[in-house]
Amino acid sequence: LFKERKLTGSDGITEVFSKQLNEWVSIETSILKRVVRSGDISRFQAVPEALVLFPYEVQNSEARLFTQSEMQTQFPLAWTYLIRNRRLLEDREKGKFKDTGWYRFGRTQNLGLWEQPKLMIPYMVVKLAAYLDQNDQYYFINVTTGGYGITTNHAQVSLSYLCGLLNSGLLDFYLKQVSTNFRGGYFAANKQYIEQLPIRPIDFTDPADAARHDQMVALVQRMLDLHKQLSAASLPHSAELLQRQIDATDRQIDRLVYALYGLSDEEIRIVERQG
Repeated sequence: LFKERKLTGSDGITEVFSKQLNEWVSIETSILKRVVRSGDISRFQAVPEALVLFPYEVQNSEARLFTQSEMQTQFPLAWTYLIRNRRLLEDREKGKFKDTGWYRFGRTQNLGLWEQPKLMIPYMVVKLAAYLDQNDQYYFINVTTGGYGITTNHAQVSLSYLCGLLNSGLLDFYLKQVSTNFRGGYFAANKQYIEQLPIRPIDFTDPADAARHDQMVALVQRMLDLHKQLSAASLPHSAELLQRQIDATDRQIDRLVYALYGLSDEEIRIVERQG
């Protein structure tokens, strides 16, 4: 993984720091992918701090390793960097990579599935969190340092709707009833626990239910937009105003979720007491 230099050089080139070489190197921006680690994700937000050199072409959710010729022609800077690290890459797993594809990843399953809209959930959480990657741009490298990606191919299951549910106080409460508690107040949000969360289906033939779905989608989009504005805010007053708007929208989402699940006033008090 690379750390990016904040001030980059010419167009199409990114300066990154290589721990292997202990120096800054120039790599073509188009072959770098942003990597999200577990600590980079909070509710409705992801701030990736790392980049990875990704020598693959993705088409139709399939990842194909660039040939050496393609690498030399299309990404000469990246290829030069790989050549400088060739011995290290070939020696992985007791020499398993001493072949023409020596620069490939050690684990390639699901590589082509990240470039699509998805929900990203960190592996360990203090409070259940999900980020909606609408622009297909972020990757997890593995589960234990990153988390899980959720996609849907069901026409009536909206990722925005799911994002609202997963970031609600109610589903956080439920996760903590079924998950494993770790030191520091962390809970596991891995597959076996996420699969147990009760996802409220929408009856789109019911106008009131469809309206609640649309309200959730609008609130989630507002939250995503507000978090982006907060990240870009340079003045303390602006940041404070945006945070108040985020808190208010968060409360609206929780109230909507309570209505969707039909919670009583007493049940709401129990959920909010833990939260």
